[in-house]
Amino acid sequence: MAVITIGTTGATWGLTAETGILVQTTSDKVSREKNEVRDEQGDFALVAFYNPLRKLSVSGVIAGATGIAAAAPGVALTIANKGVTNGVTTGGVYCDDVELAGGNTEFRKITTNATQYKFA
Repeated sequence: MAVITIGTTGATWGLTAETGILVQTTSDKVSREKNEVRDEQGDFALVAFYNPLRKLSVSGVIAGATGIAAAAPGVALTIANKGVTNGVTTGGVYCDDVELAGGNTEFRKITTNATQYKFA
């Protein structure tokens, strides 16, 4: 869809196409595990952040039989709408779970949750 923006420049509109679905929403969250150590007084004395990972979610209307539409837990995925910064810039993306939904007046929908591990 063509869009006209007024005001601040540099904002991104819309989503990148995904294979197998008409993508409707995505989310992308980067985190690390955290280990906090307290001293004998109970004050924080040391903090370590480790094991970075990216959690992804992609939802859309099923429009094919490959890509996101063929996702299965444990299987590697290619997700176009994933970030490439914020601490996890490389590594494989693996499907965690898949949810299918539909209704008598709706198209079939799929939501896929996945994790990108830096080491993979």
